[in-house]
Amino acid sequence: MKIVESGWNVWTRGSRNLRVAALALAAVALASCGSASRPNYYTLRVPAAPAANDPKTAAVLGVERLSAPEVLRNDRILYYESPTRLNFYENHRWSSDPSSLVRDSLAGQLSQAGVFSEVRLLPARDPVDYLLRGRLLNFDEVDYEGGAKGRVRLELTLVRVRDRKVLWSDVRQAQVPAPGKEVAGVVEAVNAASDQVLKELVPGLLAQVKQDIEQGLKTSP
Repeated sequence: MKIVESGWNVWTRGSRNLRVAALALAAVALASCGSASRPNYYTLRVPAAPAANDPKTAAVLGVERLSAPEVLRNDRILYYESPTRLNFYENHRWSSDPSSLVRDSLAGQLSQAGVFSEVRLLPARDPVDYLLRGRLLNFDEVDYEGGAKGRVRLELTLVRVRDRKVLWSDVRQAQVPAPGKEVAGVVEAVNAASDQVLKELVPGLLAQVKQDIEQGLKTSP
């Protein structure tokens, strides 16, 4: 005997199958979106811990938070498509805002140099002898002028705390070609540019501190 389904049963079953299929497709779409939107995080290379040697001076240095333009006050990786056109990678970010990353790297290198008895990140309760201020002017990818480059530009100012006198100030910039077109290559280029800038700035700062301490010893009664 041939069984014939009613139109209602056919429609109900078909509608139910369509709903199941739609829910399955929605779940796949959500899973895909979640996977695509997961951010990748990058950071600067952290200097090795300083050796346990006696410091060359008794001076204490305080390092202020670096100021930065608005576009560098978040964790998104910035790139310039032209001198006046900029954008951000949505799914590629720094582990912290660039000014914090550079300050941590700078403080690490100054501690490693062994000139100061202590390098403190400000604000801090204990007094300091010298104050280091700075402005991070660039920390980005440059996509014009013949390929992607990592660019870092940093200005530092050293102040003697007891009389608020500016002892030293300098600004340096470095651009390093990215080893490839991927974001990881850009991060490597920014790391290299940051290293270069700090290697150019730190020796002059340390030389000025040593000179100031030597002059103070000569003029002290």
